[in-house]
Amino acid sequence: MESVRNAIGVFRARVTRDGEALARDGQPYFAMNRLVEAHCPEGERPLFEIQFADGMWMLVREDDLVAGTISSVE
Repeated sequence: MESVRNAIGVFRARVTRDGEALARDGQPYFAMNRLVEAHCPEGERPLFEIQFADGMWMLVREDDLVAGTISSVE
């Protein structure tokens, strides 16, 4: 049985605007890793990979991440 994990934030498709990102806009994410880029374009925010509840990972920019916005549903 898989353990229940707490969401660490919400993904918002602000910078990452492909079809998958738009479909996942507003979904919570449960794991994240900051990635080191060999060459980060000037003015770009840090790159992360985040994991959604279904186990899928997505590459996103920091501007797409809203941490600490999870509240319980009543």
